[in-house]
Amino acid sequence: MTGNGIPQLYVVRADGEQIYGGAGALSGDDLPTMLMASLKRSGRAFTNQEADFLNRTVRASELALQAGDLLKTGVILSEVGKLGPHENLGSFAEPAIKSKELYMELKKQIDSRMAKAKVDLLDSNAAEPLDTLLTVYEGEAVAKLFPKWKGTASSITRAIKKQTQYSIAAEQAELLVRARVVAASLTPRIRNRAESIYTSAIRRFPNTEADTIARAELAKVAPDSKILNMQSVAPAAGPPQASKFRTWATQKGDFKTQAKYVRQKAGKVQLMKQDGETIVVEIAILSSNDQKYISERIRNSD
Repeated sequence: MTGNGIPQLYVVRADGEQIYGGAGALSGDDLPTMLMASLKRSGRAFTNQEADFLNRTVRASELALQAGDLLKTGVILSEVGKLGPHENLGSFAEPAIKSKELYMELKKQIDSRMAKAKVDLLDSNAAEPLDTLLTVYEGEAVAKLFPKWKGTASSITRAIKKQTQYSIAAEQAELLVRARVVAASLTPRIRNRAESIYTSAIRRFPNTEADTIARAELAKVAPDSKILNMQSVAPAAGPPQASKFRTWATQKGDFKTQAKYVRQKAGKVQLMKQDGETIVVEIAILSSNDQKYISERIRNSD
């Protein structure tokens, strides 16, 4: 104060709330006592490095959410967990409050999309399910990044996996989403892995919608990738080939796997899974479609 005016002392928190206000000088221990009490109500203080990290992460998350990319929003926002619980960082600073708002809004939008996808897939029979399945597996991927979100998303994906008509499309969606999660990372070392996952999708599902999506997204993250200059190989026409991977399931539906037929003998069929592992299954317990497929293989080999 200038001249002989009475000092006015205020302590204002980062969110604008007045913690202390008074006229006149505090004497003796009153000033440090008041300041210590104010500090306890002021919330957490970030280091310069933490504050810079929080500002950058929140801004990137906000831009991703504005663009409607919930998966990227989740991947980036999950990094805030390094500083503390997403729902309460213990700070009244603007970026900390914004982080919580983004967290709550992301949860709201994920729940809404998952609920709609569940109706589209489970309460009806989607003819072209890939886009909807991508929504489901993106929702599950985001939920896994936040400890308190896992339950609902996982229950929906478990229910969908029981729908055999979606088996192939679900595998495609899972692989594409895995690539998207890696591509959205803020860490270059992790982001570089996206190329190999997209390449795997292109090779496993040639001439499909998944192939088209993988190529388009790979072109954004690795435009010089060699596989982008290669044409998809059309599947050969004619009867099923022994090298073709397909979904095998039991009549009860309690077993399902992607594998290719190797041979059958003494009422059992040998299958090779995509990771190279071979398994032997009783033919009698397989679905009618699988038994028909085996019969065709036997006739074609005669």
